[in-house]
Amino acid sequence: MDLELKGKKVIVSAATRGLGRRIVERFLDEGAIVSFCGRRASAGEPNPSDGEVYSNPLAGDGVKEALAALSDRGQVYGSVVDCGYFDQVTDWVEKAADEMGGIDIVVSNASALGGIPRSRKGWDINYNVDLMSAVAMFDTALPHLKASGNGAFVQMSTITAIESHAFGESGFSYGAIKAALINYAHQLSQDYMPFGIRCNCVCPGPTYVDDGSWGFLEEAMPDYYEANRLKHPAGRFGRPDEIADAVLYLASARASWITGVNLTVDGGFTRNVKY
Repeated sequence: MDLELKGKKVIVSAATRGLGRRIVERFLDEGAIVSFCGRRASAGEPNPSDGEVYSNPLAGDGVKEALAALSDRGQVYGSVVDCGYFDQVTDWVEKAADEMGGIDIVVSNASALGGIPRSRKGWDINYNVDLMSAVAMFDTALPHLKASGNGAFVQMSTITAIESHAFGESGFSYGAIKAALINYAHQLSQDYMPFGIRCNCVCPGPTYVDDGSWGFLEEAMPDYYEANRLKHPAGRFGRPDEIADAVLYLASARASWITGVNLTVDGGFTRNVKY
């Protein structure tokens, strides 16, 4: 099946590692032009958002290393952006549109993740990074999506948004903000389908990525890791390519009649009936 993504201009936030990185790789392999962002210029550099409230152990590559690794796959651009700052996101989206000559597809992937302390600062971090970066991306890209005539917005959420949270009190802000993103994407789908812009969500279940959270937990909390693996009907976690393929399908012309959908991609991990 030809997804008709060759030459499409795509932006993906928070994509130097993990699922974001796999999504960028998939788009490039399909012949798309991609601009991505990440918080570090190079591996080992400190994150401006890290500190006593939120310290992310998943350092991973910086933009420089990711760009070098991805450049052989196709036309790709990388920028250093802290998605917790609205103006940095809008500046990057405008820059990406100038570099690529427009924007056809937006993938909002930035997240502060779970495990943030239950505090005002913790709520602010999830609100700014997860929710407001998505708003900044869509609103800034909107004129370009309208000009595309066949634009697509894909919002990455999580199964934590659709069932009881998995992080104790530290998961309150994460699950609540991710649930808000599902509602936000659905509202966009109603307002912008007349312009040919489709807006959908993808909710991944537990997905194993070497440089992602489950790769970290396998080493740091092996009992917790194994208990969650055994809960899964398939006896394994999802693979990043299985999530990325769902994103590409929803962003592609093959999904031209799909909008306002929250697609759960979890291999049956969640038990709710998905009407």
